[in-house]
Amino acid sequence: MQPLYDVIIVGGGPAGCATAIALHNLGVSNTLVIEASDYTAPRIGESIPPDSRQLLEKLGIWDAFTAQKHAPCLGSYSSWGSDQLGFNDYLFNPQGHGWHLNRASFDKFLALQLQKRGGALLKNTHFASLIRDKHAYPIKVTLRNNAELRCRFIVDASGRSAKVARQFDAKANIEDQLVAVSAYFDASNISSANSYRQMTLLEAVDYGWWYLAHLPNKQVIVTVATDPATIQQKQLKSSVHWQQAMQQTLHIKPIINQAAPSRLHTWVAQSAIMDPPAAEHWLAVGDAASSFDPISSQGIYKALNNGIDAAAAITDWLNDDAQTINQYRNSVASNFIQYLGQKAYFYNEEQRWPQSAFWQKRQQPPP
Repeated sequence: MQPLYDVIIVGGGPAGCATAIALHNLGVSNTLVIEASDYTAPRIGESIPPDSRQLLEKLGIWDAFTAQKHAPCLGSYSSWGSDQLGFNDYLFNPQGHGWHLNRASFDKFLALQLQKRGGALLKNTHFASLIRDKHAYPIKVTLRNNAELRCRFIVDASGRSAKVARQFDAKANIEDQLVAVSAYFDASNISSANSYRQMTLLEAVDYGWWYLAHLPNKQVIVTVATDPATIQQKQLKSSVHWQQAMQQTLHIKPIINQAAPSRLHTWVAQSAIMDPPAAEHWLAVGDAASSFDPISSQGIYKALNNGIDAAAAITDWLNDDAQTINQYRNSVASNFIQYLGQKAYFYNEEQRWPQSAFWQKRQQPPP
């Protein structure tokens, strides 16, 4: 006998857990989240804006989140369009400050909130494939351990890999092939002034940009983002060459000084949208639906927001109303188009390197 679920969610990160929590809040409790990790490995994406509070309140987990005591983020410094640092703070935001997250702890926290609501979660479990048939629970999911499950509806929260959406022949429309390489540093070995500790720092260079943020677990993350060809040309996956490039920065270098980085983490940071992001019996959330340039600082916010919207659409669909699924699909597309406009505007603010292929590519009008 195969276990039967109303909804199976593949991926237990912020998008997947937010979808599951929101479903439980709407009375859809026969759900299962399948997560490939055990929430201990480092995860990239470490800041959320002040408006995230509204989403955490909608999910009913705001008080529990504040008890986690994530580090406040008061705004950002940026060397963008000028060698001088500009300052942007959250002083007049009615929601207050943002937060620097320990991502592994945050994701684990969301999973725990789901379990506290009685939600089913399988960790260290890998999705393998699915088929559709005429069963009352028409989606048959096979796991890598050959276990089989069935559900009425399936959610792709597997990130940019979009493992579920691709099984339905959906394809990613890629707008930008950005790649990032990150390193973690022990904050106790870094002599940054206190003014930097609750801020993010963004520095544009001729081949891309660098980013620095202090994390709650007494670490600092430093990231370089550029095109895949530049990563290869400058050998930025090598700790030695990454360090050499970082030493050429104007504002990052004085903070990091001579501290040695941890093992480097390379990750795809492309801008893309799944076509379609939803259809009969399935939808995608988070980066599986659409992925943004990390410079937007919207990744986690978008994941939580997608989860809330998706839960409403799925609940209606389970009650034989497919209209909200169409609205969800249109919303994902509309938000992506809006994001492309904002992205082009932001990159056009940097005009110091008109001959740079990196900047030329991103200063074109969005498609």
